Amino acid sequence: MHEERVEEAPDVSDLVSRLEAEADEEVAPGSITLRWGRGQIAVVKRAAAILGVPYQTYLKQVVFRQALDDIEHAEAVLGAERQSRRSRRRSGSS
Repeated sequence: MHEERVEEAPDVSDLVSRLEAEADEEVAPGSITLRWGRGQIAVVKRAAAILGVPYQTYLKQVVFRQALDDIEHAEAVLGAERQSRRSRRRSGSS
């Protein structure tokens, strides 16, 4: 089976690398244990191999990037809800 290397957008890669470096400087390294099935691990290792990175690095990058996206989305939703509440208060409805 022929696997192609998939490149990350340079700006995304640079951002993740910079944020990882900053996080590494701020806190002492820690470790976590994930309990996954063999099939799940195989998928992660395959994706990492396609990208040409160790699977631990792949997991770290993907989880970190997703966490940033989730935080950004949650803050946008919460901000919109707060704005909506302020507007309703000003108009006299609740």
